[in-house]
Amino acid sequence: MRTAIWLVFCLFLMPSARAATFDCNKASSFAEKAICSDSRLTAMDDELGRLYKAALASASEKEALKTEQKAWLASRDQCQDSNCIMKAYADRIAALKGAGNSVVTGTYTMKGGEVRVQQTNDGQIKFFVSATHQTNVGEVSGEAPLSGDAANYADRDNDCALAFKFAGEKLVVSQDGSCGMGLNVSGAGTYKRMSSAAPKFDE
Repeated sequence: MRTAIWLVFCLFLMPSARAATFDCNKASSFAEKAICSDSRLTAMDDELGRLYKAALASASEKEALKTEQKAWLASRDQCQDSNCIMKAYADRIAALKGAGNSVVTGTYTMKGGEVRVQQTNDGQIKFFVSATHQTNVGEVSGEAPLSGDAANYADRDNDCALAFKFAGEKLVVSQDGSCGMGLNVSGAGTYKRMSSAAPKFDE
């Protein structure tokens, strides 16, 4: 009887052979082994697994979300200590929550304008706006926190405030100030997403 009780107790203490997103018996990288041996990281992996599953079920661009997740996994697997792994999970969980389980990455266009957007793992968007008015051309770029389906950017030094509102395959941009774009040039308007691929940015 004592032996049976001891076996049950040992099994209770043993870590799960499976995290939410992978099989611990097949763990190969430092990050995967650390996740399987640390209950805090296992819990974060469980949470991320649930969030990603929900995001994938509701995403209109599933392949784009899968590509982002693969990129994040590659980044996580570069970690060589638990703090790095924990931060990677915290950033990805925040990104999935902050994005309202949506994917906004892509290139959006309208007549006389283009917006490139890259959703990042830390809950922000990186953007580039290009607009024209007759012979005048203006550009503005930056990063802004993403909350649900909206992001707001402000640069007081350049008299610029931009509001981004994502709605499926459409993006509505509102602009307050010149944003250094030139005479009568504005990035405001309704854009249509032409590509969900990660855009290129001029560094």
